[in-house]
Amino acid sequence: MSIKEDLGDGYKNLGKMLEPYLVELDTKDEHLGIKGKTIELANREQPQHLSYYDERRVELNTLVKFFDSEIARVRSKLIKGMENYPRDLSDRMKEKYVDQEESYLKVYEKYLAVKEVYGLYDSVVECFRARGYALNNITKIRVASLEDVVL
Repeated sequence: MSIKEDLGDGYKNLGKMLEPYLVELDTKDEHLGIKGKTIELANREQPQHLSYYDERRVELNTLVKFFDSEIARVRSKLIKGMENYPRDLSDRMKEKYVDQEESYLKVYEKYLAVKEVYGLYDSVVECFRARGYALNNITKIRVASLEDVVL
């Protein structure tokens, strides 16, 4: 099935498509936390959680790209419709007219919703990468028996 078919007419299924992604974000803090976990457990679960959230981020990136193309499609269609205007409009004026068109704003609103969820997942992935560095550093400190050294 294509993304367009999954979204439905007027992108009516977008909320249903994004809902699982938003629900999954509720567990991010539990997965990111290392307090109360052994170093072995935290290191073992690190790649699994990073992969999980990164896969979701990639899926959302596909939706972002889809809406990028939808925005371009709507803009082109609206600009093409301006060919029959009684006077010539500059490119800048055409852009201004398009920016206020309801059909463009509708698609742009959906784009912003998808982009927001994508940004949240992008942030979580970066947090997991930072967590990986922290775990690496903690492990090296423990191996060198430097836990109690004061800086």
